[in-house]
Amino acid sequence: MIVGLFTRLLGAGGIERISRHAAAVLSQFARESGGLCSLLSLNDPPGHHRVRVGDVTFTFEGFGRSKYRFVRSVLAGATKTCLAYLNHPNLAPLGLVIRVISPASRYIVATYGIDVWRHLPLYRRVSLCQAAAVTALSSFTADAVTRVQRVRFGRVFVVPPALDPEFVDAVATVQDPDAIKKGSRVLLTVARLAASERYKGIETVIEALPRVLRAVPDVYYVVVGDGDDRGRLERVAAEKGVRERVLFTGAKFGEELARQYAKCDVFVMPSRGEGFGVVFLEAMAYGKPVIGGDHGGTPDIIQEGVNGFLVRYGDIDTLAERIIRLLTDDDLRKRMGDAGRRIVTENYTFEHFRQRLTRLLLEVESWKS
Repeated sequence: MIVGLFTRLLGAGGIERISRHAAAVLSQFARESGGLCSLLSLNDPPGHHRVRVGDVTFTFEGFGRSKYRFVRSVLAGATKTCLAYLNHPNLAPLGLVIRVISPASRYIVATYGIDVWRHLPLYRRVSLCQAAAVTALSSFTADAVTRVQRVRFGRVFVVPPALDPEFVDAVATVQDPDAIKKGSRVLLTVARLAASERYKGIETVIEALPRVLRAVPDVYYVVVGDGDDRGRLERVAAEKGVRERVLFTGAKFGEELARQYAKCDVFVMPSRGEGFGVVFLEAMAYGKPVIGGDHGGTPDIIQEGVNGFLVRYGDIDTLAERIIRLLTDDDLRKRMGDAGRRIVTENYTFEHFRQRLTRLLLEVESWKS
């Protein structure tokens, strides 16, 4: 039996999206192998849930944050488990427990970014090192897993995320709405506005905006997302004298979010802590040039001068210069936007993710013989 253990599968976050994709692949892999698949989620509402990702439909059981019931269910099926997929390093010790109960079993642990850039507690690090395979979203995080967590190099695999199939379909149908004001330029960031995630770089874009406005007087900065840091960011915008040009929309989903991507001219998120940054892929799918931080997993997505620019976190002068350059050069903006769309189509669809994870599952299964 194949077992998938998840922190959460329902929700709009990046880890939840990646987890749904992984669950779909596990379910399909088991089905095509003639085996069983059990998908368990610690933090989702209790009961059974049905989810569809592209052409794959799967069901999973939620445990309503009950660690006791979750662990009990894992242990009850441990003797039947041949392969386990754990969607977060926090769950890695359960993989080791399964391995102790069923020595012939193998387990895979998924990592994302900042969660493994610093030393994990010893018991999690040991569990990570004992995994048959550890996945990382980017080459930067893969290096951190080997260098910081001491996982053997040959057991770390880069499996980048993908856009939702439904999102890709929406790109083809959404209508580009009118700009905020006729002839205006629009910068866009999509991110959680959490005090714990100030590394996203929203404040640095606000700080660069007065310089941008001197060169491009008709620019607006749209920030999609919400969280406990929104009030502080609004105050920063007021202090910098750009409050009327920074529009906080709150969280947007589905067609409303698609409209925001469609109407922006440049997507910007100069973060210093991205494990990958699926929002860059979303903007690129709409043919938008992107500006990101020259840190973490972002350089795996943004090819400097090809589909966008990379800037060091906190470098306000360079950030302002790159924004101005893109907003004032229509040909460059289109060329980079077209390149970004090609990169997404050729590398980051759900089918690409499915093929990569399926190859890894087959490889790990072969190690049992």
